[in-house]
Amino acid sequence: MLNFLKSTIRTIKTIVLSLILICLIIFMVNNREAVTLHLFPLPFEIQTRVFMVMIFFFLFGMFFGMLACSKSLLTRIFTGFKDKQKIKKLEKEITKK
Repeated sequence: MLNFLKSTIRTIKTIVLSLILICLIIFMVNNREAVTLHLFPLPFEIQTRVFMVMIFFFLFGMFFGMLACSKSLLTRIFTGFKDKQKIKKLEKEITKK
């Protein structure tokens, strides 16, 4: 029974990922127009396709969304920052004496 459930879940994941890939390919084919990105403070211009810009910002948003939602990662970052501050404070106290 457990093997059947694992197999079913794996099949569903494969189907969902295949559908996402198909949708991504359709999106890329339909959005092939060229756009020019002006990087305002910098004197650079980048000419690329619309789908490349959209995919970049989608992945960028996914990355920072997962980062923001990862409670354990954020906890480790803030704990490490607090520990470093405590160490610096204790080192200053030791050097004063």
